[in-house]
Amino acid sequence: PGQRPPPGRDNRRPPRNPPSPIAPLIAGSIASLVFSALLAWYFAKPIRNLRNAFQAVAQGRLDTRIGLGMGRRRDELSDLGRDFDHMTKQIGNLVGAQQHLLHDVSHELRSPLARIQAAIGLAQQQPEKLPATLERIERESQRISDLVGELLMLSRLEAGVDKRTFEAVNIADLLADIVEDVGFEAQRNGISLEYSGIGDIRGYCLPELLHRAVENVLRNAVQHCRRDGSVILAADFERNNARLRIRVEDMGPGVPDRDLAAIFQPFFRSGKPTKAQSTGLGLTIAQRAIEAHGGRIGAENREAGGLRVTIDIPFPSRQTS
Repeated sequence: PGQRPPPGRDNRRPPRNPPSPIAPLIAGSIASLVFSALLAWYFAKPIRNLRNAFQAVAQGRLDTRIGLGMGRRRDELSDLGRDFDHMTKQIGNLVGAQQHLLHDVSHELRSPLARIQAAIGLAQQQPEKLPATLERIERESQRISDLVGELLMLSRLEAGVDKRTFEAVNIADLLADIVEDVGFEAQRNGISLEYSGIGDIRGYCLPELLHRAVENVLRNAVQHCRRDGSVILAADFERNNARLRIRVEDMGPGVPDRDLAAIFQPFFRSGKPTKAQSTGLGLTIAQRAIEAHGGRIGAENREAGGLRVTIDIPFPSRQTS
Protein backbone atom coordinates (compact mmCIF):
# COMPACT_ATOMS: atom_id res chain seq x y z
CA PRO A 1 0.00 0.00 0.00
CA GLY A 2 1.05 3.50 -0.63
CA GLN A 3 3.04 2.51 -3.69
CA ARG A 4 2.85 4.89 -6.56
CA PRO A 5 3.02 3.89 -10.14
CA PRO A 6 6.36 4.43 -11.73
CA PRO A 7 6.76 7.90 -13.06
CA GLY A 8 6.08 8.34 -16.75
CA ARG A 9 3.34 5.71 -16.94
CA ASP A 10 -0.25 6.70 -17.79
CA ASN A 11 -2.57 4.81 -15.45
CA ARG A 12 -5.82 5.95 -17.20
CA ARG A 13 -8.02 3.27 -18.81
CA PRO A 14 -8.04 3.20 -22.57
CA PRO A 15 -11.15 4.96 -24.02
CA ARG A 16 -14.10 2.79 -25.12
CA ASN A 17 -15.19 2.69 -28.74
CA PRO A 18 -18.41 4.76 -29.32
CA PRO A 19 -21.60 2.65 -29.81
CA SER A 20 -22.37 1.81 -33.40
CA PRO A 21 -25.41 3.77 -34.87
CA ILE A 22 -26.32 0.89 -37.13
CA ALA A 23 -28.47 -0.95 -34.59
CA PRO A 24 -30.79 2.04 -33.81
CA LEU A 25 -31.05 2.80 -37.49
CA ILE A 26 -32.06 -0.75 -38.27
CA ALA A 27 -34.57 -0.80 -35.40
CA GLY A 28 -36.06 2.54 -36.51
CA SER A 29 -36.23 1.39 -40.10
CA ILE A 30 -38.01 -1.81 -39.12
CA ALA A 31 -40.48 0.12 -36.93
CA SER A 32 -41.10 2.58 -39.77
CA LEU A 33 -41.68 -0.23 -42.24
CA VAL A 34 -44.13 -1.95 -39.88
CA PHE A 35 -45.97 1.32 -39.21
CA SER A 36 -46.09 2.16 -42.93
CA ALA A 37 -47.37 -1.31 -43.77
CA LEU A 38 -50.12 -1.03 -41.14
CA LEU A 39 -51.02 2.47 -42.33
CA ALA A 40 -51.09 1.33 -45.97
CA TRP A 41 -53.30 -1.62 -45.04
CA TYR A 42 -55.58 0.69 -43.03
CA PHE A 43 -56.16 2.93 -46.05
CA ALA A 44 -55.91 0.31 -48.79
CA LYS A 45 -58.59 -2.02 -47.39
CA PRO A 46 -61.55 0.39 -47.78
CA ILE A 47 -60.21 1.48 -51.17
CA ARG A 48 -60.18 -2.15 -52.29
CA ASN A 49 -63.71 -2.53 -50.95
CA LEU A 50 -64.80 0.52 -52.90
CA ARG A 51 -63.17 -0.78 -56.08
CA ASN A 52 -64.87 -4.16 -55.70
CA ALA A 53 -68.17 -2.44 -54.96
CA PHE A 54 -67.90 -0.30 -58.09
CA GLN A 55 -67.22 -3.41 -60.14
CA ALA A 56 -70.27 -5.11 -58.60
CA VAL A 57 -72.49 -2.13 -59.44
CA ALA A 58 -71.09 -2.07 -62.98
CA GLN A 59 -72.23 -5.68 -63.29
CA GLY A 60 -75.76 -4.75 -62.26
CA ARG A 61 -75.72 -5.70 -58.56
CA LEU A 62 -77.35 -2.52 -57.31
CA ASP A 63 -77.93 -3.95 -53.83
CA THR A 64 -74.18 -3.68 -53.09
CA ARG A 65 -73.41 -1.84 -49.85
CA ILE A 66 -70.06 -1.18 -48.16
CA GLY A 67 -71.06 0.92 -45.16
CA LEU A 68 -70.85 -1.99 -42.73
CA GLY A 69 -67.45 -2.97 -44.09
CA MET A 70 -66.04 0.40 -43.02
CA GLY A 71 -66.31 -0.57 -39.36
CA ARG A 72 -65.96 2.31 -36.93
CA ARG A 73 -63.91 4.54 -39.15
CA ARG A 74 -64.55 8.25 -38.86
CA ASP A 75 -62.58 9.65 -41.76
CA GLU A 76 -63.09 10.74 -45.35
CA LEU A 77 -63.07 7.17 -46.60
CA SER A 78 -65.98 6.23 -44.35
CA ASP A 79 -67.85 9.29 -45.61
CA LEU A 80 -67.12 8.15 -49.15
CA GLY A 81 -68.51 4.72 -48.30
CA ARG A 82 -71.74 6.20 -46.98
CA ASP A 83 -72.03 8.37 -50.08
CA PHE A 84 -71.53 5.27 -52.21
CA ASP A 85 -74.32 3.44 -50.38
CA HIS A 86 -76.63 6.42 -50.82
CA MET A 87 -75.76 6.59 -54.52
CA THR A 88 -76.44 2.91 -55.14
CA LYS A 89 -79.71 3.14 -53.23
CA GLN A 90 -80.85 6.07 -55.35
CA ILE A 91 -79.79 4.33 -58.56
CA GLY A 92 -81.62 1.20 -57.47
CA ASN A 93 -84.77 3.20 -56.78
CA LEU A 94 -84.57 4.93 -60.17
CA VAL A 95 -83.95 1.70 -62.04
CA GLY A 96 -86.77 0.01 -60.15
CA ALA A 97 -89.12 2.87 -60.96
CA GLN A 98 -88.16 2.71 -64.63
CA GLN A 99 -88.72 -1.04 -64.72
CA HIS A 100 -92.07 -0.63 -63.02
CA LEU A 101 -93.03 2.09 -65.48
CA LEU A 102 -91.97 -0.09 -68.41
CA HIS A 103 -94.12 -2.92 -67.07
CA ASP A 104 -97.11 -0.62 -66.68
CA VAL A 105 -96.62 0.87 -70.14
CA SER A 106 -96.50 -2.60 -71.65
CA HIS A 107 -99.72 -3.48 -69.87
CA GLU A 108 -101.43 -0.26 -70.96
CA LEU A 109 -100.42 -0.78 -74.58
CA ARG A 110 -101.37 -4.45 -74.63
CA SER A 111 -105.04 -3.77 -73.83
CA PRO A 112 -105.88 -1.45 -76.76
CA LEU A 113 -103.77 -3.54 -79.13
CA ALA A 114 -105.69 -6.65 -78.10
CA ARG A 115 -108.98 -4.83 -78.69
CA ILE A 116 -107.77 -3.68 -82.12
CA GLN A 117 -106.87 -7.25 -83.04
CA ALA A 118 -110.26 -8.45 -81.83
CA ALA A 119 -111.99 -5.76 -83.88
CA ILE A 120 -110.05 -6.74 -86.99
CA GLY A 121 -111.05 -10.37 -86.48
CA LEU A 122 -114.68 -9.37 -86.04
CA ALA A 123 -114.57 -7.29 -89.23
CA GLN A 124 -113.21 -10.25 -91.16
CA GLN A 125 -115.95 -12.55 -89.87
CA GLN A 126 -118.81 -10.06 -90.06
CA PRO A 127 -118.18 -7.52 -92.84
CA GLU A 128 -121.58 -5.92 -92.25
CA LYS A 129 -120.24 -4.54 -88.94
CA LEU A 130 -117.27 -2.89 -90.59
CA PRO A 131 -118.28 0.76 -89.80
CA ALA A 132 -118.66 0.06 -86.08
CA THR A 133 -115.44 -1.96 -86.11
CA LEU A 134 -113.51 0.83 -87.80
CA GLU A 135 -114.84 3.26 -85.23
CA ARG A 136 -113.61 0.99 -82.46
CA ILE A 137 -110.18 0.66 -84.10
CA GLU A 138 -109.95 4.43 -84.48
CA ARG A 139 -110.84 4.93 -80.81
CA GLU A 140 -108.23 2.44 -79.60
CA SER A 141 -105.61 3.89 -81.96
CA GLN A 142 -106.26 7.34 -80.54
CA ARG A 143 -105.83 5.95 -77.04
CA ILE A 144 -102.42 4.53 -77.99
CA SER A 145 -101.46 7.85 -79.58
CA ASP A 146 -102.48 9.76 -76.44
CA LEU A 147 -100.51 7.36 -74.25
CA VAL A 148 -97.38 7.72 -76.36
CA GLY A 149 -97.72 11.52 -76.27
CA GLU A 150 -98.03 11.49 -72.48
CA LEU A 151 -95.01 9.22 -72.18
CA LEU A 152 -92.96 11.59 -74.32
CA MET A 153 -94.02 14.50 -72.13
CA LEU A 154 -93.14 12.55 -68.97
CA SER A 155 -89.76 11.63 -70.44
CA ARG A 156 -89.10 15.28 -71.20
CA LEU A 157 -89.91 16.27 -67.64
CA GLU A 158 -87.79 13.47 -66.18
CA ALA A 159 -84.84 14.66 -68.26
CA GLY A 160 -85.05 18.11 -66.68
CA VAL A 161 -86.28 21.52 -67.73
CA ASP A 162 -84.11 24.35 -68.96
CA LYS A 163 -84.87 27.34 -66.74
CA ARG A 164 -83.77 29.68 -69.51
CA THR A 165 -86.90 28.80 -71.49
CA PHE A 166 -89.22 30.46 -68.95
CA GLU A 167 -91.46 33.10 -70.49
CA ALA A 168 -93.49 35.98 -69.10
CA VAL A 169 -97.19 35.15 -69.55
CA ASN A 170 -100.49 36.40 -68.23
CA ILE A 171 -101.45 33.77 -65.67
CA ALA A 172 -105.09 34.87 -65.59
CA ASP A 173 -105.45 34.39 -69.36
CA LEU A 174 -103.76 30.99 -69.16
CA LEU A 175 -106.19 29.78 -66.49
CA ALA A 176 -109.17 31.20 -68.35
CA ASP A 177 -108.18 29.29 -71.51
CA ILE A 178 -107.94 26.06 -69.52
CA VAL A 179 -111.36 26.55 -67.98
CA GLU A 180 -112.87 27.26 -71.38
CA ASP A 181 -111.35 24.12 -72.91
CA VAL A 182 -112.33 21.78 -70.08
CA GLY A 183 -115.74 23.44 -69.77
CA PHE A 184 -116.96 21.77 -72.96
CA GLU A 185 -116.12 18.33 -71.59
CA ALA A 186 -117.74 19.13 -68.25
CA GLN A 187 -120.92 20.38 -69.93
CA ARG A 188 -121.11 17.26 -72.07
CA ASN A 189 -120.97 15.14 -68.90
CA GLY A 190 -123.61 17.21 -67.11
CA ILE A 191 -121.10 18.76 -64.70
CA SER A 192 -120.98 22.43 -63.83
CA LEU A 193 -117.55 24.06 -63.76
CA GLU A 194 -117.18 26.98 -61.34
CA TYR A 195 -114.17 29.26 -61.73
CA SER A 196 -112.96 31.89 -59.29
CA GLY A 197 -110.08 33.63 -61.05
CA ILE A 198 -107.51 36.33 -60.40
CA GLY A 199 -106.72 39.69 -61.93
CA ASP A 200 -104.13 40.26 -64.60
CA ILE A 201 -100.88 38.82 -63.27
CA ARG A 202 -97.79 38.32 -65.39
CA GLY A 203 -95.30 35.72 -64.22
CA TYR A 204 -92.35 33.82 -65.60
CA CYS A 205 -93.13 30.16 -66.23
CA LEU A 206 -93.15 27.41 -68.81
CA PRO A 207 -96.55 28.11 -70.40
CA GLU A 208 -96.95 24.71 -72.06
CA LEU A 209 -96.09 22.76 -68.91
CA LEU A 210 -98.13 24.94 -66.58
CA HIS A 211 -101.10 24.72 -68.94
CA ARG A 212 -100.74 20.93 -69.12
CA ALA A 213 -100.44 20.58 -65.34
CA VAL A 214 -103.55 22.59 -64.44
CA GLU A 215 -105.52 21.11 -67.34
CA ASN A 216 -104.67 17.55 -66.28
CA VAL A 217 -105.77 18.21 -62.71
CA LEU A 218 -108.99 19.85 -63.87
CA ARG A 219 -109.81 17.11 -66.37
CA ASN A 220 -109.15 14.48 -63.73
CA ALA A 221 -111.65 16.23 -61.45
CA VAL A 222 -114.26 16.34 -64.24
CA GLN A 223 -113.73 12.66 -65.07
CA HIS A 224 -114.28 11.54 -61.47
CA CYS A 225 -117.04 13.96 -60.53
CA ARG A 226 -120.59 12.64 -60.37
CA ARG A 227 -122.77 13.57 -63.31
CA ASP A 228 -124.94 16.13 -61.54
CA GLY A 229 -122.08 17.54 -59.48
CA SER A 230 -119.79 20.49 -59.87
CA VAL A 231 -116.07 21.08 -60.11
CA ILE A 232 -114.52 24.17 -58.53
CA LEU A 233 -111.32 25.84 -59.65
CA ALA A 234 -110.20 28.71 -57.41
CA ALA A 235 -106.99 30.67 -58.01
CA ASP A 236 -105.36 33.20 -55.70
CA PHE A 237 -102.15 35.17 -56.08
CA GLU A 238 -100.35 36.29 -52.94
CA ARG A 239 -98.61 39.50 -53.85
CA ASN A 240 -96.52 39.66 -50.67
CA ASN A 241 -94.52 36.52 -51.37
CA ALA A 242 -95.45 36.19 -55.07
CA ARG A 243 -97.07 32.77 -54.94
CA LEU A 244 -99.86 31.38 -57.05
CA ARG A 245 -102.24 29.00 -55.30
CA ILE A 246 -104.74 26.93 -57.25
CA ARG A 247 -107.41 24.74 -55.70
CA VAL A 248 -109.42 22.18 -57.66
CA GLU A 249 -112.33 20.39 -55.96
CA ASP A 250 -114.74 17.78 -57.29
CA MET A 251 -117.78 15.90 -56.03
CA GLY A 252 -116.53 12.44 -56.87
CA PRO A 253 -115.94 9.38 -54.68
CA GLY A 254 -112.63 10.65 -53.36
CA VAL A 255 -109.56 8.52 -52.68
CA PRO A 256 -108.70 6.34 -49.68
CA ASP A 257 -106.41 8.27 -47.35
CA ARG A 258 -103.64 5.71 -47.76
CA ASP A 259 -103.59 6.39 -51.52
CA LEU A 260 -103.53 10.19 -51.49
CA ALA A 261 -99.80 10.41 -52.17
CA ALA A 262 -99.81 7.47 -54.58
CA ILE A 263 -102.29 9.00 -57.02
CA PHE A 264 -99.42 10.98 -58.55
CA GLN A 265 -97.57 7.78 -59.49
CA PRO A 266 -97.80 6.56 -63.10
CA PHE A 267 -100.76 4.28 -63.85
CA PHE A 268 -101.82 4.17 -60.20
CA ARG A 269 -105.06 2.30 -59.54
CA SER A 270 -106.95 2.55 -56.28
CA GLY A 271 -109.16 -0.51 -56.67
CA LYS A 272 -111.50 1.40 -59.00
CA PRO A 273 -111.76 0.87 -62.75
CA THR A 274 -109.76 3.35 -64.77
CA LYS A 275 -111.71 5.85 -66.85
CA ALA A 276 -111.69 4.92 -70.51
CA GLN A 277 -110.45 8.35 -71.57
CA SER A 278 -107.62 8.40 -69.02
CA THR A 279 -104.03 7.46 -69.86
CA GLY A 280 -103.05 7.06 -66.20
CA LEU A 281 -100.29 9.68 -66.51
CA GLY A 282 -102.19 12.94 -66.12
CA LEU A 283 -101.50 13.58 -62.44
CA THR A 284 -97.94 12.29 -62.76
CA ILE A 285 -97.21 14.83 -65.49
CA ALA A 286 -98.93 17.52 -63.44
CA GLN A 287 -96.70 16.79 -60.45
CA ARG A 288 -93.50 16.82 -62.53
CA ALA A 289 -94.54 20.05 -64.27
CA ILE A 290 -95.31 21.81 -61.00
CA GLU A 291 -92.04 20.64 -59.49
CA ALA A 292 -90.22 21.99 -62.56
CA HIS A 293 -91.55 25.41 -61.51
CA GLY A 294 -90.29 24.91 -57.95
CA GLY A 295 -93.83 24.37 -56.68
CA ARG A 296 -95.76 21.71 -54.82
CA ILE A 297 -98.93 19.75 -55.49
CA GLY A 298 -100.94 17.68 -53.03
CA ALA A 299 -104.32 16.04 -52.60
CA GLU A 300 -106.76 15.56 -49.75
CA ASN A 301 -110.30 14.35 -49.34
CA ARG A 302 -113.05 16.90 -48.77
CA GLU A 303 -115.24 16.54 -45.72
CA ALA A 304 -118.33 16.78 -47.93
CA GLY A 305 -116.94 14.11 -50.27
CA GLY A 306 -114.73 14.30 -53.30
CA LEU A 307 -111.11 15.25 -53.79
CA ARG A 308 -109.29 18.54 -53.35
CA VAL A 309 -106.01 19.10 -55.21
CA THR A 310 -103.90 22.10 -54.22
CA ILE A 311 -101.15 23.62 -56.34
CA ASP A 312 -98.62 26.11 -54.94
CA ILE A 313 -96.16 27.80 -57.33
CA PRO A 314 -93.68 30.60 -56.58
CA PHE A 315 -93.40 33.47 -59.06
CA PRO A 316 -90.43 35.53 -57.82
CA SER A 317 -90.25 37.70 -60.95
CA ARG A 318 -93.54 39.21 -62.05
CA GLN A 319 -95.23 42.30 -63.39
CA THR A 320 -98.74 43.42 -62.54
CA SER A 321 -100.99 45.46 -64.75
